[in-house]
Amino acid sequence: MKQQFYLGQWRVDVSSNTLSQGKTKKSIEPKAMDVLLLLCQQKGLVVSADEIVAQCWPNAPIGDNPVHKAITNLRRALGDKAAAPSYIETIRKRGYRVVAEVQFIDDEQSKAVEGKWVDTSPFVGLSAFSSNESQVFFGRDALVRDLISKAAELFNRQRPFMLVLGPSGSGKSSLIHAGFLPKLLSKKGINGIYASDHLSFDLADINIDTSAFTIVEEIAIRMLDWGNNETGLFDGFSASILAEKLLSSPQQIIDRVKSWLDVYEPNTTNSYSCFVIVIDRLEVFLADTTIDEKDKRTIFNLLEALSESNLFLVVLISRNDFYPQISTFDILMKNKGRGAHIDVSPPSVSELGQVIKLPAIAADLSWEKDEATNATLDDIILGDAALAPNCLPLLQYTLQELYWQREGKVLKNKTYQALGKIDGAIGFKAESTFIKMPHAVQNALSSILPLIINLSGSNTITSKTAPWESLDNENERCFVELMVEQRLFVSFLNQGRACFKVAHEAVLSKWERVQQWIMEHQSALSAKAALNQQTQLWIENSFAEAYLIPAGKPLLDASALLTANYIRLTNEEKKLIKHSQRKVRTRNLFKGLTAALLATLAVLSFAAMLHSQQSQALAERKRLEAENLMGFMIGDFADTLRRVKRMDLLEGVSQHALKYVAEAQENSAGWLNSTSPKPSFELRFQHALSLQAMAEVRFYRDDTEQALMLYEEADTRLLELLEEAEQHFELLKAAGANAFWIGHIHNTHNNDVDSAQSYFERYLKHSETMLFVKPSDSTAKLEVAYAKSSLGSLAYDRYQFEQASSLFKASLALKKEVSEGTENSEDAKLYATNSLSWIASANIHLGKYKDAYTIFSQAETVLNEIGQSDSANGSIIENHVAILIQKANLEKFLGLKQAYEQSLSQAYASILRALAQDPENSAWQKDKATVESYLIQSELPLKASVDIDALLSQSISLDIPWVTNRVAETLQMDGHWQKAKPSIDYFITSFSDDGISNDITNLENAIVTLKSLLLIHRQKNESNDKQLALTYCQKAAQRANELIRMSKHPDIILAFNYTKRCRQIDENPKMSVDKYISQLTPIKYSQLQKGN
Repeated sequence: MKQQFYLGQWRVDVSSNTLSQGKTKKSIEPKAMDVLLLLCQQKGLVVSADEIVAQCWPNAPIGDNPVHKAITNLRRALGDKAAAPSYIETIRKRGYRVVAEVQFIDDEQSKAVEGKWVDTSPFVGLSAFSSNESQVFFGRDALVRDLISKAAELFNRQRPFMLVLGPSGSGKSSLIHAGFLPKLLSKKGINGIYASDHLSFDLADINIDTSAFTIVEEIAIRMLDWGNNETGLFDGFSASILAEKLLSSPQQIIDRVKSWLDVYEPNTTNSYSCFVIVIDRLEVFLADTTIDEKDKRTIFNLLEALSESNLFLVVLISRNDFYPQISTFDILMKNKGRGAHIDVSPPSVSELGQVIKLPAIAADLSWEKDEATNATLDDIILGDAALAPNCLPLLQYTLQELYWQREGKVLKNKTYQALGKIDGAIGFKAESTFIKMPHAVQNALSSILPLIINLSGSNTITSKTAPWESLDNENERCFVELMVEQRLFVSFLNQGRACFKVAHEAVLSKWERVQQWIMEHQSALSAKAALNQQTQLWIENSFAEAYLIPAGKPLLDASALLTANYIRLTNEEKKLIKHSQRKVRTRNLFKGLTAALLATLAVLSFAAMLHSQQSQALAERKRLEAENLMGFMIGDFADTLRRVKRMDLLEGVSQHALKYVAEAQENSAGWLNSTSPKPSFELRFQHALSLQAMAEVRFYRDDTEQALMLYEEADTRLLELLEEAEQHFELLKAAGANAFWIGHIHNTHNNDVDSAQSYFERYLKHSETMLFVKPSDSTAKLEVAYAKSSLGSLAYDRYQFEQASSLFKASLALKKEVSEGTENSEDAKLYATNSLSWIASANIHLGKYKDAYTIFSQAETVLNEIGQSDSANGSIIENHVAILIQKANLEKFLGLKQAYEQSLSQAYASILRALAQDPENSAWQKDKATVESYLIQSELPLKASVDIDALLSQSISLDIPWVTNRVAETLQMDGHWQKAKPSIDYFITSFSDDGISNDITNLENAIVTLKSLLLIHRQKNESNDKQLALTYCQKAAQRANELIRMSKHPDIILAFNYTKRCRQIDENPKMSVDKYISQLTPIKYSQLQKGN
């Protein structure tokens, strides 16, 4: 039985009894599904009620009433009407029939049998399948279904942006053009998606060397063809104007497309009407080092903007061996795990069987039988194809050759053997074609190959398009014509120019003569690629002298190309080489004159040198001593200050260091030089470290904007240094730390998780390089541990608590390894407590309260132990306070009053001790306010020392919403409703217009928002505004329902339970939320001990 099929735009899944269309999914009764399947199997034939009963209710003595009921239910689910049917029509006194198009997904055999492919080959050779060959495109049905499903999912997410990846020769282009696009472009669309039109081009066919924005022009040219018989979508536009609008005002284009679709495609039966943009061979764009990264990002930003309108489906096709380049662009990596990346794997053996056999059936061809083995040729080819991964181009080429050399309608085994079977067919064909050429034409190969081969900076070979006009003589034209005639090259028009290229890259990879030529001439090809890039820079910068070819090997390599007859140089490239040579000759002449002058000066200065040598040595010694002292201050001494959190002292050290570095670089300029010489590596490293230290001080002074600017400047300098010394241990450490701080600011202050992820991954990369350089080094191991912990914190913020816990545990394991393997392991133990804290927090969100409490207690024990020997260490105090606050919150939830009060007392004493060292540390000020917000709800004597009004004011000025929240709750509990009102108003104005922040990406803010909604509810209830109180209760319920699916945090559980009965708060308005909840869902420690 066929398990899946399409009825019009509805996808029908028989096994699950569901209908789906885009984001709509409906379930129907099993018997109704049986009726629907029966009608669809008849494909438009009338089926009587008696036949339906006999087939769907066999051996059941019933009338036709169940049939009427099933038809009614089906029409309701399909949105159909009996009076004007689109799916099921009633034929009076005869029965029912399906009037919508029916397409069974797995029915490729039937498609082949019903096909009428005549007078041309059903195999496409080295070309990709196009929509014209969709009738003979077989074997990829599962991938096509996956593409359609993923596309619908991406439309639901408001970003239909797909990246189709696979090895060369895996059939990516054919899959899109002959399998995927025809489904979307069909009259009724598919799975809720309808494509009004599309554009498609291969990046190898356009000249992107001059500008990346040629791609935009190409898109614009093809967009001009969009429209219908009545009107063009972009009537009145030229290609250049449309391209300019796409770059400068894409929203205007989006609005125009939306208006056109609303008027001419009011497609009410599909969820999404759109246009499709397909860009093939993305690897050509990615590998082109002449294009600036910024320009590449501009193109990707444009494509993303179009896709986010949900009016454009963007499909990019690339070889998967370019994934490292792809991963450097955040836009291309978005929604990777949510359907945006489609991996095209080689076809299975059964799929290869369909690729080989079904087109032959559609074209009414037959296969010769091998008398020796009694196997038919199609089975012989299938056996060979199964042994060759990614063989599709070779297979299609072989099958096409068999078609052209067939006898009648029979494909012959002797032809297959003569071709060299699958693997040897293309190489055999190319070599046999070459051998038959006249000798003079054969010699043209060396001139032709550089025109159609592109060598990237990473020495990756790709093919490219060449214009016919680039051919110099008749022999070259004859060579190309013969290759086109044998279908090894293709000739086509590209933007009005006659062009040619290889039919498939397999011609390059499988032709041994070409591979040998590339190996012999690789250095020349590299030099030509470098020359092309330098020429573009020279032209773009108005032929400035600064962009001439540098003397030495670059100029020697470029000059050698002038005598390489097989390398075709443009006039501009020749001019660049000649100008560069002239500059070098002039410079050499000047050097000769300068040498003579210096020789004269040397004699005169010898005596003076003897006199000054002693004083210069003294000055050099003093300089080295100063640099060493500065290196210690900004290095080891600064690290010590960081550990104890003495930002006041660190600020002074960093300011002095920056002043010294600036003066040292200024004084390093010689009087003969018009510009300062490059400062020493050590001096530039100290400059970066000084900036880093200043940034850290600004961060702890709550000036994150200035901190980020300083960190980014330090980052630029550190990366420049890494280019000179990529395995410098201390440099890697500094670069990793800098990447962490930039990521941390992006995450916690800019709410930019994607940027944070990128910088944290760079932090991990630098740390792993440190470990590679020194595999046993404890510092390197700790840096890797910190980096994994940082990535874990991002997973934590994304509610991926299992993944976060895994990263934290990996971090903890490294820290334990260090603490057990070194004598002085205080740092490792300290940072291990941080990992323990994160693991415990993740366990809380997973509902594992017992595990969380145990881990918090372990961390507290370690901190007490290391704190005894270093009680003034700010980092130890800071971690201890954080652990105690989290532990206290859990103890409050569990009803452990004595433990709760003890944790608060210890936390308050610790934070006061820290602030005595550095009163301006904003992080510690926030920690103090947090502890005080817990104290005011306790019964501890310390409660009296807290000024609640001052605490409320401080929480708002320092932007600590969780403290503001807790203060407001306390005021409500004590009956001070009027005092609570300013904080309640603060919450209301902080929310979006609908009264609730829709952003739940920040976990901490989401919980605060939830609790704040309940506080607003209580305040409105107290002021007798019952309707508004109920509204905020409902909003809190909405938020709690969202969060409870992702987290079992106590605050979320309490709020979730509270919102079920929050209207009953009227009965006791002075009861605290927490106390009220504790009556509803008490959790005792005895229960905790029994399990989570």
